[in-house]
Order: sequence, then C-alpha cells, then structure tokens
Amino acid sequence: MTIELKPEQEKIVAQAIQAGLIETPDEAADAGVETIRKRLESGAVERPALSNEEWMRKFRAWAYSHPTDTPLLSDEAMGRESIYRDRGL
Repeated sequence: MTIELKPEQEKIVAQAIQAGLIETPDEAADAGVETIRKRLESGAVERPALSNEEWMRKFRAWAYSHPTDTPLLSDEAMGRESIYRDRGL
C-alpha cells in the first residue's frame, strides 16, 4: 500500500527523523497504527459531540425503554423502622 502524505505531514515526519524519534517514514506509519490500536483497546475513541436535541432524544429513548409496570413498595416498606430495623436504631 502506498500512502501519500500531505505537505504538513511530510514536514513533521522529516522533523521526527532529524530529531531521532524515528529512522524511516515507515516507522511513522507504524507509530500511528500503534496509537490507533491503543486507543481502540482502551475505549478512548472520541465520538462526535451530539447536538442538544439529539442527546435529549437518545436520553428519552433510553429512559422510556425501562419497564413501567414494576410494583411500588408499600408505605411500610419505605418507613424508617423497616429500613433501619436490624441496626438497632
């Protein structure tokens, strides 16, 4: 595979070679691939920011995806005596 670098990229690769960070342009590609691999493994892939409307739409979809027929606790179960019964308070 042949990769054509943009002028700015060529300049940076040349500077890296002069600074002794890499020996050949191929090593720049290897370093880039290694950086991408680490980001993928760590889950640090940056996702584009959502607009407020899109974020709210996804949040509401998530919220409404939960069941709504869960039985509620009785007043007795929610009372302080019931919650702290075994603690001797």
